[in-house]
Amino acid sequence: MVNPEAADIGGAVIIAVILAGICRNRGWSSAIPLILAGIAVGLAPFGPQGPADPEFVLVVILAPLVFGEALTSSIVDLRRVRRPVLVLAVGLVVVGALAVGAVAQWVVPGIWTSMAFALGAILGPTDAVAVSATARKAGLPRRLVNILEGESLVNDGTALTLLRVFSLSAAAGSVTAAQGTLILVTSVLGGLLVGAAGGLLLISVVRRARDTTVANGLILVAPLPLYVGAEALEGSGILAVVLAALIVAHGSSNAVAYTGRLQATGLWMTITFILQSAAFFLVGLEMPRVLDALPSDQIPTLTVAIPVVFVTLVMIRFAFVFLMALVSGQLSENRGWLVAAWAGTRGPISALAAFTVPVATDAGDRIPYRELVISITFGVVIISLLLAPSIAWLARAVHLPKDDDVATERRVHLALARAALNRLEEIEQESERRDAPLPASVLGPLRARAQQRLERASASSKHAAAARHPTGARELAAEMMRSEQEELLRLRDSEGLPDEIVRQMQHEIDVRIRALGT
Repeated sequence: MVNPEAADIGGAVIIAVILAGICRNRGWSSAIPLILAGIAVGLAPFGPQGPADPEFVLVVILAPLVFGEALTSSIVDLRRVRRPVLVLAVGLVVVGALAVGAVAQWVVPGIWTSMAFALGAILGPTDAVAVSATARKAGLPRRLVNILEGESLVNDGTALTLLRVFSLSAAAGSVTAAQGTLILVTSVLGGLLVGAAGGLLLISVVRRARDTTVANGLILVAPLPLYVGAEALEGSGILAVVLAALIVAHGSSNAVAYTGRLQATGLWMTITFILQSAAFFLVGLEMPRVLDALPSDQIPTLTVAIPVVFVTLVMIRFAFVFLMALVSGQLSENRGWLVAAWAGTRGPISALAAFTVPVATDAGDRIPYRELVISITFGVVIISLLLAPSIAWLARAVHLPKDDDVATERRVHLALARAALNRLEEIEQESERRDAPLPASVLGPLRARAQQRLERASASSKHAAAARHPTGARELAAEMMRSEQEELLRLRDSEGLPDEIVRQMQHEIDVRIRALGT
């Protein structure tokens, strides 16, 4: 017999994917339609219902979703913008939580201090997927995109760690400063240790695995044990997932012979699409249940609290980013800080994290205002998502400069073509020293094709993918292309080549290697 809850979750995912697919084909943002569809299904007398334990969704959906987003990021790029990322992901989250907590106590008379600050922590994370998609569609400068993506990945761990402190305070009645500090330190260290160990273990498997399907399968299931393992050690599960994914992304790009990159890229694009769709739909599915549990006398407070809390978040972010730009001396250079200040979209991680607030105290007494905190979170998330497209409008309005990668790409293409030719010459010389020279029928076509690529790279930043070679030349061609990969990674590490360009060119080389059939 099919488990009813499993059937509900399965039905919800199917509906979400179909609706998201329709939106995607029409070029629409799917977040709001998915939430509205979830609300409609939740109000209907039939159809899927929300899961009994929403925290289960936090693990099963959001842990792999954040892992997949981190896999497309780069340690190299994050290292380049580490200062603004850390200031935003840690400083802004803490300041924002305190500000929202103070405002919540003013707007909601009688709310516990721990619950007010828990609301601030819940609304701390920006949505990694929404911010990344909006930033790239808007054509923002690469540095600004890296900052926003890095912030949205790291601030999850900061915010959920703060939420744990305030949730424990609500359940226990109070938490001392020493206890709160210990919880924070344990959470961060636990998350970092589990994430580092898991990431290094995964990348060692990837580099040694002969079967790429098995390697990618292990990466696919990794987010769940990483999250659960870190949480079991009182660490931050989200922080562990993010760090492990960054290590895997960096390590797999360094693995010159890793033939599973193309398979892994397509796999995670599909998984991210499914999980993101399901997360937004399940948020909408939970909303009728939460509003139904909300006491009627708190509805007037809710209508006031949602806009006040949202405006507080916007004002705090603008003030914080303005001060960052002022202190760093970048205020007068460009208006990118305006876009960064407005790009604070909240998403499903906040909505689902709200359900982790305890229902009752350790003594068994029901914690008041829990449903109100969840309802305020839902309202702020919806307003934030509705305004997310305006990030692109603002970026166009302030005329941010575009990245010009033509010269860089041409230079890298030239370096890779030369690396391939040099490797061919080395192999030719080695074969001659062994008195086993390679036939001209093998060397000639390979040298001609590499020379053509070199000439095309000299005139343009684009080059065609290599055609299928004769059987006797495939191993040599693959060896030449691996030399290109090594040269590409050398340029990245020695010259700080942007990871976006590295991924693009590495993908081209992987495609050409796969076309050889080796």
